[in-house]
Amino acid sequence: MHLVSPKLPTILDHHQTTVDLPGIDLLLVYVDNVHVLPGKIGLERFNNALSDTLQLYPHAAGQLRCQNGRWFIELTNTPVPVDVSYIQEKDSSSVLQNDWVIQEDLSSLLHHQPVDANPINGTVPLVRFKLTFFMDETCIGISWHHALADGIGLFRFTHTLSQFYQDKAITPDRDAYTFTYVDDTYVEANKSAENLQWRFSGEELRRLHTITNSSGQQALTIQDCLTAYLVTVLNRCREEPIRIINNVVSYRKVIAPFVDENVAGNASLFIFTQQLPLDMVGIANAIRTSILRSRDAQELEYYLSTASDSMLTAANLGKWFCFTSDDMMGVNSNSRIDWCSAHFGFPDGSKFHTIGVYNIFVRPFISNPVKGVDGIWHSRQDSIDVSMGVSAGLKSRMLDILARGVE
Repeated sequence: MHLVSPKLPTILDHHQTTVDLPGIDLLLVYVDNVHVLPGKIGLERFNNALSDTLQLYPHAAGQLRCQNGRWFIELTNTPVPVDVSYIQEKDSSSVLQNDWVIQEDLSSLLHHQPVDANPINGTVPLVRFKLTFFMDETCIGISWHHALADGIGLFRFTHTLSQFYQDKAITPDRDAYTFTYVDDTYVEANKSAENLQWRFSGEELRRLHTITNSSGQQALTIQDCLTAYLVTVLNRCREEPIRIINNVVSYRKVIAPFVDENVAGNASLFIFTQQLPLDMVGIANAIRTSILRSRDAQELEYYLSTASDSMLTAANLGKWFCFTSDDMMGVNSNSRIDWCSAHFGFPDGSKFHTIGVYNIFVRPFISNPVKGVDGIWHSRQDSIDVSMGVSAGLKSRMLDILARGVE
């Protein structure tokens, strides 16, 4: 086990000792990611790069505190653990189930705290690493507390770490319930969910975009069209249609005095598109309209004020939010985030994996590269991997429809 401290002075030294957390940042869970590199990296070099990265992200080396209803990260410059494991007689395929981004189990590649460890008002680190050295590969497991930042913030942290490792410049790129109730509710909702995975090629996505965008009502994104298509596929296999979409949306690009896209944190919204029509074009346009409305500066200010107050109140009561409904589809798209660009010097063959399969919750990612019979790594040419939890009966019917193509 190695303990890596931030390089001093950090960017916040002599300026502040704490970072206050608004209610919107109180996502009290860990995100687990694994980067797979087709070669060996240097342990000392990695630790030095991590120290440099923590200098720019000192809150990641802090401690989560709650005092009299005020939530904050104390900038303690606490060393971050880097666990190291060697399995040099095998390769990563002995642990990973294939090249899909979403995996069922990554636990052996992650550093775990004791089950009873509590990151609130304790000494539990907010970010943890595990390096696993296989025969000719390195896996970098990262456990990141969501209060530090959302997916884009984590990506920026990881990309910065990769750049420092390579000695390169940093390039920018509702109702609340008890924690136990929410855990039990999600377990119940997901206990029969199987992982439906499908890979859409770049050509299929462009064709889908052309078909759906032909109405000309407004400019749609590929993700709008993909979400709408998946809703229609799901509706063809269910008795009750999907009527609500819960989209996780970033607001970093909104021009407003209270938005700074370069500040770490959870700059994400839960945008509900309700009373969906049944046709694909109508669904896609409804999604786009709700997202555009959420990015209006005035609407965003109302949302953040209300959501932050609600989440702060819930957290102080030991409660959390529950987003499950039989007629709702959740979407958290990473299709614009190139996780593999954090490649630590292996730009062609690095792969990315994470976990998490939830009932009727769509998670799109850029597909991993594949190694051909010629020994050369090949990109997936703009293809996207989609993962969604569905029941066994739904899975077989949906796969039949998806196999027929987007036409």
